[in-house]
Amino acid sequence: MAHPRKRSIIRARSPIAESQSGFSLIELMVVVALMALIGTMAIPSISSVFKISLGSTTRDIATTVRYAYNAAMMTKKVHRMVYDIEKHQYWVEVGPQSILMDTEETKSRAERAKRFASRKTPEQEAEEAKSRASFSIATYVTRKKTDLPRGVQFEDVTTEQSKEPIKEGFAYTHFFPHGIIEQTVIHLQDTSNHHATLVIAPLVGRTRVIDRYLPSEEALLEP
Repeated sequence: MAHPRKRSIIRARSPIAESQSGFSLIELMVVVALMALIGTMAIPSISSVFKISLGSTTRDIATTVRYAYNAAMMTKKVHRMVYDIEKHQYWVEVGPQSILMDTEETKSRAERAKRFASRKTPEQEAEEAKSRASFSIATYVTRKKTDLPRGVQFEDVTTEQSKEPIKEGFAYTHFFPHGIIEQTVIHLQDTSNHHATLVIAPLVGRTRVIDRYLPSEEALLEP
């Protein structure tokens, strides 16, 4: 009578032993395939998010340009939009009522004069330092430095003061009280290789947005 009882106990334990044996190879393959499918679906979604961020950035910059243009007209003071290319930031500063803009020619003349000129007096150096510090952030346009969204960065900026695109350091767009703007071409890109071109017109504070990389020479020629 002991033997049947023993067999029944063994049969009762066998399902528990099977449940503890883990996943089969087929089940693991199904899980890996599902994870790969989810990853493939997620990549376009991430790319779309970056593209949306790039689009919102172009609109925000265009709006800031318009505000800076209006502020220069209303305050009768020169304003400038600052692009910190390496830190991926931009903001607007207010300065004096008038300034002289540097061009490649004036920069070359100043460099030649500097080589042949005598040492500057402390008063002259103080005056130049004061001139450089004459701009301060215009909190009524941009309350603080604005960061570009994550994954979006400046590719380069071309202005009337530079023949070659500026790819590091700072670049500026100047707004003058009489309604003239320093014509500027801004190239933006994101980590998903989307590009955008902004062309700031010299009048009326209008910014044209192009949803691709367009070289500065061509961008300035298009109406």
